[in-house]
Amino acid sequence: MRNEDDVLESEFERFIAFGNLLDRRTRRYLVEYMRARINQQPPPDDDLSDEYGRYFRRAIEDVFAIDHLLFVTSANSSITRQIVLDTLYWMKKTFQKVEAKHPYAKELDYIKGWAVTPPKVFRYRYPQLLQFLQTEYEREELDTHFYADRLNTFYRSDPDNWTQEERRQFDRILTDLLAQWDALLQARILAYQLSKLEEARADYLDRLEQKVSEYRQLTSILDPFTDYLGWDMSRDLWQATSFDVLKQYDSLLADEDSLRQLADLLGKMREAEIEIEEESFEKTIVRQEWTVDPQGRAEIVGVHESQDLSHMLSSEATLLSGIDTETAFLKKYADHSLLTLRYEERKLTRSDTQQMEVHHRVKQRERGPFIVCVDTSQSMMGRAEEIAKVLTFGILKMAINTNRRAYLINFSTGIKTLDLHDVANSLDELAKFLQMSFYGGTDATLALYEALRQLKSHDYEDADVLMISDFVMYKIDREILDEVAYFQHNKSTEFHSLALAKEANAELLGRFDTNWIYDPNQRGVIRELTRGLLTIGER
Repeated sequence: MRNEDDVLESEFERFIAFGNLLDRRTRRYLVEYMRARINQQPPPDDDLSDEYGRYFRRAIEDVFAIDHLLFVTSANSSITRQIVLDTLYWMKKTFQKVEAKHPYAKELDYIKGWAVTPPKVFRYRYPQLLQFLQTEYEREELDTHFYADRLNTFYRSDPDNWTQEERRQFDRILTDLLAQWDALLQARILAYQLSKLEEARADYLDRLEQKVSEYRQLTSILDPFTDYLGWDMSRDLWQATSFDVLKQYDSLLADEDSLRQLADLLGKMREAEIEIEEESFEKTIVRQEWTVDPQGRAEIVGVHESQDLSHMLSSEATLLSGIDTETAFLKKYADHSLLTLRYEERKLTRSDTQQMEVHHRVKQRERGPFIVCVDTSQSMMGRAEEIAKVLTFGILKMAINTNRRAYLINFSTGIKTLDLHDVANSLDELAKFLQMSFYGGTDATLALYEALRQLKSHDYEDADVLMISDFVMYKIDREILDEVAYFQHNKSTEFHSLALAKEANAELLGRFDTNWIYDPNQRGVIRELTRGLLTIGER
């Protein structure tokens, strides 16, 4: 996976190549300028002649002059990348918007039309042009009286009778008039666009400054979450009410040291485990070697003894020339001892050998996730409610610190769920839970059903389940309890109960692997809870 620096460089190169903003040289300079500001280095020197280029350079400078923005970018590379992307996107879209829409579009079309008007037609229409220019521009900007005198002089005679020199002089005076008009018009357009760009810059800087302020406030309260927080300029990072309530519960968690220990101990309910994976695979070994084909006749490699008459040496054939040596020839033939040529043919042969290999790989499994079922019924109002809420907040902090998944199920007569691992999209929902008033009756069946459903999913198949309640409830469906027993016996899933009540349903608690019963109104209840949970942490 590419790191944030590589992604950022890719975005820079894409902007340079396809930014659709000014020219490529200016885009490259703006990128170098932005890169220097991110790395807190001196910006590159360049005398930008383009007003738009100088404007965007000032805009980038103002962006990185925002208080604490460089602190945010140095602490979080993903936020740095998002700020850069937002700024590049803002520059492109703002420029395209002001370039495409301005109040001088009709005048631009007007000047184009006069530029292609034939001299004979121009003779009858130029007074209208001069009158228009006189109403639009001051004499100090464009002296229409001068051009009226010159044009009147030309048109004392018929254009068809003009000499070549007169025609050239007319073209020069007309070109000069249109050029001055175009320059004044372009200056108006530039001034208008720069004013709109200034408005857009002020708005963008204001929104970015608010976002930096929001982010710094969040990091001061939600330190372990900062790597997970999103950065979306289209919405507020945090609602004021959400911010206040999390600040409140963060203070409670900080003040109550036992609660913080309790949340940490919950994280030790399923420690990391060593897992050995075995992989078996078949390996094919391919060999190639040269072999001799005894039947081949590709090459003479020497002489040997045989009775092969077709390849015997000529010296052996001479034995047949005399009666005395003929017997010797026949004897050598019978004994396979005739000297004959030896041939050989070699060829490359391939052989495949199959082997089975077994590899063992030892890896440490991630610390297991957990599912927390929190009773939000009316009977939990008061101290039990506060303990449940602060504990939930502590669980979230612990989950982020240990990079573990946590799933929250709020239950009363119905349920609400929240995947606490998806922090960027869950903080608002968590704040809503911390703000809600507990109400309604108690029905744990739906909560356990949802917990079992998550245990069957890939993300939470190794989870343990904790139920926080006063356990003032009706019986749970038999089918649900049977399925709980199945997971306990076959999947090694542990179900824990934390009963915040003077008394609890003993029959129901008997279904859990571990139970803690504490009176929420008793002094030191949190310390007692912590000591109870230590029994699990020490296993």
